[in-house]
Amino acid sequence: MTPHHEIRSVLLLALPLAAVALQSTASADVFTDIRYTDLVSRLGAATPTGAGIGIGQIEAPENAGGSYAPDTALAEFSGKTISLLSGTGIAPSWHATEVAKNLYGNTLSIAKGVSSISSWNVNPWITGVYLRVGSGSAVAPATPPAGVRVFNHSWIGSFGSTTSDNDALRRLDFTVTRDNIFVAAGTNNGVGSAAQPMMAYAFNGVTVGLADGNHANALTPAGIDGPSRRKPDIVAPGQFTSFATPVVGAAAALLFDTADSDPAVSANANANRALTVKAALMAGTTHSATWSNGAPTSGASRGVTATPLDPVYGAGLVNIDRAHRIFTGGEGTAFAAPQANTFERRRGWDYIPTVVANTSAYWSFRLSGPVDEMSVVATWHRQVAINFSSWNMQDLDLRLWRMAGGQLVSISGEAGAGAFAGGNCESVSTVDNTEHLYLRNLAAGDYVLELKRKAGTQSALPVVVAWYMPDPQVLGDLDGDGSVGASDIAILLNGWGGAGPADLNGDGTVNGADLATLLSNWG
Repeated sequence: MTPHHEIRSVLLLALPLAAVALQSTASADVFTDIRYTDLVSRLGAATPTGAGIGIGQIEAPENAGGSYAPDTALAEFSGKTISLLSGTGIAPSWHATEVAKNLYGNTLSIAKGVSSISSWNVNPWITGVYLRVGSGSAVAPATPPAGVRVFNHSWIGSFGSTTSDNDALRRLDFTVTRDNIFVAAGTNNGVGSAAQPMMAYAFNGVTVGLADGNHANALTPAGIDGPSRRKPDIVAPGQFTSFATPVVGAAAALLFDTADSDPAVSANANANRALTVKAALMAGTTHSATWSNGAPTSGASRGVTATPLDPVYGAGLVNIDRAHRIFTGGEGTAFAAPQANTFERRRGWDYIPTVVANTSAYWSFRLSGPVDEMSVVATWHRQVAINFSSWNMQDLDLRLWRMAGGQLVSISGEAGAGAFAGGNCESVSTVDNTEHLYLRNLAAGDYVLELKRKAGTQSALPVVVAWYMPDPQVLGDLDGDGSVGASDIAILLNGWGGAGPADLNGDGTVNGADLATLLSNWG
């Protein structure tokens, strides 16, 4: 290998062997944290397992001997076909083994049905064998082995050259779009640590951090394509990001399995797209009480942000039950104008092949009662030139309006105080390829979601919008105990004459009409 092709690979994790038992016994908590137990409780024997979905596992060599592959002799991998594509006869890698347990293990992974795995050492994978970084503009990356839909990168690294790093990132993003693959890539461990360019700074993959926030979260730096973007995109439980990343990869495998086998979506080719899987996972996250994407809480810009993701937790903690509900909620229908009488389900998604510059797509929702939260994600790919010398990306914004009398009414600024208690109703980043709305305590009423593409000549690539809302609260249940009673009247009277959650009809003032609504739902 020539020096300009050599990558300085750094493992995300180099734990002493004594820590193996800690990782191996953590799965019950992981399953609970990511709501896999809820998914199993809801679906039973119909729970997807990742069966039929191929996975690519790329690992940095663990030692001078070049160990890169999991221990295929373990019972955890019984029934799996693990193809060693960077050489055989090499001792197993402890790191690769632990990653594999979470990615496709028989007991420790949510994607235990995955049986076909392609395993690579990152150095040949990124240079001559697969991405082919440094091979010149005429040489495209290789294509995935048959059946591989998910790639997992639990490693970090850099060539030490922004030119080579950007070539690698562009080639990765190119393959994501060309080959319809989902890429999960970990960021570095440790708050304040340096976030290595690869593969955390990719646009088209999903960068993973830790649920406890103990990971690198600096903005994409100057010199790397798309500076000032926020990473990670999502977080997952694990001792280290090496083990959190495969949790997200496994979740993607479950949704691809669902796209293949669930009658609710299997007939729709748009469900079987990596972009749809990405949108569902990001929209379905669990947002902590402290989650924030920086939207002001008062004033003229209340609810408006140019930074779609939380600086530490991204879109939030992966929640496979919610993502599955979104996925199986089905594809919605975007309209070129707001609709006053056609409403979407509370959970779903829409794949839009093209949004023309300076136009909008709209979806309408009717809430018969207030909901605790509303999460919406729009995501799209960047377009990489076929010779990898340049790239471009369309700029889209996401906004939620209220519909009253057939007209759109802004809920941005102080006007939204009666519509939602916190979060953001506008996401207007100019650098990210994701926009995210997250609203807490959204009042009953009719709403319109707008996806607007700004003017520009960038290549128009597909966009997926995904949304999640729980079932509405009982209208008038202001204390959240599940029924309407005396304490709810007390809350309403305390807010009399003002705005807020007790404004049940959304007219901006708590008054007799709201009291009548509350009493109609008594008990």
